[in-house]
Amino acid sequence: MTGPTRWLLMAGHVPPTLRGGGIVRYTVELARALARRDDVELHLLGSPAAAGPLAELAGGRDRVLTHPAVPDPLLPVWERYALGRRLGSRFDVVQGAKHLLPRGVRARTALTVHDLLLFDRPDDFPLPKRTLLGRPYAASLRQADTLVCVSAATRDRLLRWDPRLAPRAAVAPLTTSPQLLASTPVPVEALAGRRFALVVGDASKRKNVAVVVSAWAEVVRKRPGAVLALVGPPAWGTEAYGPDHARLLAEGSIVQLTGVDDGTLRWCYEHCAVVLAPSLAEGFGLPAVEALDLGAPLVTSLDPALVEVSGDDAEHLPAEDVHGWAGAALRHLDRPRPQAPARPRRTWDDVAEETVAAVLGGRVSGS
Repeated sequence: MTGPTRWLLMAGHVPPTLRGGGIVRYTVELARALARRDDVELHLLGSPAAAGPLAELAGGRDRVLTHPAVPDPLLPVWERYALGRRLGSRFDVVQGAKHLLPRGVRARTALTVHDLLLFDRPDDFPLPKRTLLGRPYAASLRQADTLVCVSAATRDRLLRWDPRLAPRAAVAPLTTSPQLLASTPVPVEALAGRRFALVVGDASKRKNVAVVVSAWAEVVRKRPGAVLALVGPPAWGTEAYGPDHARLLAEGSIVQLTGVDDGTLRWCYEHCAVVLAPSLAEGFGLPAVEALDLGAPLVTSLDPALVEVSGDDAEHLPAEDVHGWAGAALRHLDRPRPQAPARPRRTWDDVAEETVAAVLGGRVSGS
């Protein structure tokens, strides 16, 4: 290729606020990093409502394509089966950031693999999503010229699903958002001056929040003033908090925060006694990296992705060990928060560099 690579990043899931869960954050930060590169001419595909904010990311309104105003459940169908004809040969690279690639597109294709949960834990998803997304996701995985996995654990899981994908599967681990790191901490009145543990993420069954809530019932019997802070996005499916949640919430032993800004999240990481990450299955585990980057003590489950991203900087426990989680929380509540050692930080420019190298012919670790 001569000149910058014309790169289309699919961002139909990104709202006008540019804020959301892990995949939204991934797409926004990767777009910012790609836009900074001289060798990439970034274009974004998004919703009409998000066109203005996406234009600011890409460097101009002419760099944004919009999808038709179809109901959200039907958007994957359009992206998979109709988008390719619209794109033609306008781009050198088309990258799907969330599950799908357009069929028949005349470009080099890349698909970011965040996890294999649609196959491993299908019951975690509503029936329409399982029905409309499962087969197109599988077909997109097999179509992609490059599969950019967010962790070595996810690459390993992908290759157990289909070993034939090994030559096309690379690893480009994620990292903490610079917006989070640069945000001004915003205190939470309900937590200020109190010893608290922190869980960050939604309350879907795989996140295993119910085990920590059950453990917290043990904690407060021994430390009545202790608080568990649950920070997460608005509910998107069935929530699983366990039988002790309502009582502990009513007593004030649990503080629940929904849809917080970066400043509030940063304050929580910087003032908690410990971050607890009990998930049963992760593709990467961004809250674990955020916790370490902001100096918080960390305890995770034995999930391979969480162990990979935190390593010796965290304590690791069996996910279902209620007594073990209670004991870990009590140990951290009963001692001053230690000074976190300095640790090297990846940047989103690193993520973009490894992604471009993988897509255009270089290889990254794990490949």
